[in-house]
Parts: sequence; C-alpha cells; structure tokens
Amino acid sequence: MKSKDDLIKKLKRENRELKKENEYFKSPIFMWDICQVVKEEYSILLSPPKIKIHTTKNQKACSFEININDIICVLSSGKTKWVYFKEPQFSLTGISHTSDKLSYTGSLNNFCDDFDKPGIHLCQISKSVIVNIFYYYLDRKTLRLIDPHNNKRGNCDNLPISQEYLETFLNRKSGVKNIITFLKIDFRGKFSPLTDLHDSFEG
Repeated sequence: MKSKDDLIKKLKRENRELKKENEYFKSPIFMWDICQVVKEEYSILLSPPKIKIHTTKNQKACSFEININDIICVLSSGKTKWVYFKEPQFSLTGISHTSDKLSYTGSLNNFCDDFDKPGIHLCQISKSVIVNIFYYYLDRKTLRLIDPHNNKRGNCDNLPISQEYLETFLNRKSGVKNIITFLKIDFRGKFSPLTDLHDSFEG
C-alpha cells in the first residue's frame, strides 16, 4: 500500500513539473529567450570575426586581418582581383603596407567561400564583380553606392548587374533587411539603435 501511495505522489510531482515546464514553453519569457538567442546568432553573422587575407606588395608578402563590413566590392582585372575597402587597411605581418585596395589571386567564388560562407554580405553580380550588399541599392539594372560621398570609389559605383544574378541580389538584400529589422526590435514595442552600418542600410 505504501509503495502505491509513493507512486501516486511521484506521479503527481512529475505531473506538476511537466505542467510548470509546459507553462514556461507557452510563456512570453520562453519566446523572449529564443529571440535573444536568434538575435545573438544574427549579430555574429552581420559582424563576424576578422579574417586574414594574404597579398603582396612589390613581390613581397604581407598579411591583413580584415572586417568583411569594410569591403565595398571586388573587381576582376585579368587573373587579379582587386578588393576595395571603405577605409585603408594596415598590414599586420610581412612588409609594411597600407592601402584601401588589395589584390587577391583566387577566383570570385573562392573569395566568397573564404570570406562570406553564410552568404550574408557578398553577392556576385556579374562574371567579374562582387559587391557587399550593405553598400548598394538597385537602380533599374545598375547598382549604385548608397553613400557615394563617404565611399569615394568611382570604379565601385554604377555597376551593371547581369540578369542571371538579379534575383539573388534582390533576395539577399531583402533577407538582410529583415534580419536588421528583427535585430532592432526589443519586443517591448520599442526599437533599439544599431551600428551606423546597419542604420545606413537601405532597401
């Protein structure tokens, strides 16, 4: 008899615990916790750790650690690809080198794989051009810099986009805009400010 009573008590206790857990999963607190985790993951995607890029100057090696948010575009010139930056980059190892344009000898596909595996920032728009979608908006079939005065790179502006890449660019732009909007919501009916890069993003 005692064992039966103990079993009933145990089942009642487990039932209370399950009910409490179920109430938590239905609660706004649980949704808040999930949203905070997702926001953290999205923040890392938008501002990932710096990545090393190896290049040369006067046939001497040097290395940089770059923030993908500083890349404006990548333009092909024969076998060499030129990576254009918002601000000058400084070499950390090898020969001393400072420039807002660095060479890359791999393919455009390799560049995207190496520097933007999630496909958040970089988007190929032709066989010879990659752009960082944070800096561009679509004007008919041309990509224009959102802020050409702060990004004084004439050869990075007014870039034609091939029809085969148009849908990818639009989808990527829309997806990132949705992510940024989600990150701004604090789920108490208010919007919180983000970095200048995020706030300057336009559709």
